[in-house]
Amino acid sequence: MAQNDAKRALATKLAQIQAKADSGALAGQLTDTAVGPVLASWSQRLDETVPPARQKEVREKLDVELKKYAENTYKIVEAQTAKSAEAALVPIFMEKLSEDELKTIIAYLESPVSAKFQALGGEATNAWAKKVVEATKASVESGAKNFDAAANRIVGGSKK
Repeated sequence: MAQNDAKRALATKLAQIQAKADSGALAGQLTDTAVGPVLASWSQRLDETVPPARQKEVREKLDVELKKYAENTYKIVEAQTAKSAEAALVPIFMEKLSEDELKTIIAYLESPVSAKFQALGGEATNAWAKKVVEATKASVESGAKNFDAAANRIVGGSKK
């Protein structure tokens, strides 16, 4: 029983560490998932129902409201990520990780080398992304041109 309590304490500590590290990003992703369809729906409705001469003005007003909605949604979702982290993560950590594994992960995450590695994350990811963009730019641009040509044929053909 004491061993299970010690393991639970470690799993809880790991959940708290993960929540601190990841709740902002998770809240952002979930907010984008909620806001995206609303934005797409209203963008389409604007295009279909508002005369072109008024679209810029209406779009600016909608953007103000959308920003309020997105910010409020983010606050609500972020608060819930903090509240639900332990309930969601502790059972998984208890089932999938041994007590020794929990200790090892926590020791690493709390170490200076982990902090140094995490600090490199943005720089490393940006360097990686730059290489991917450089290597794929010509193919992606060619694909976009092919799509534009096909779309023009389709749209042009539908006017007949």
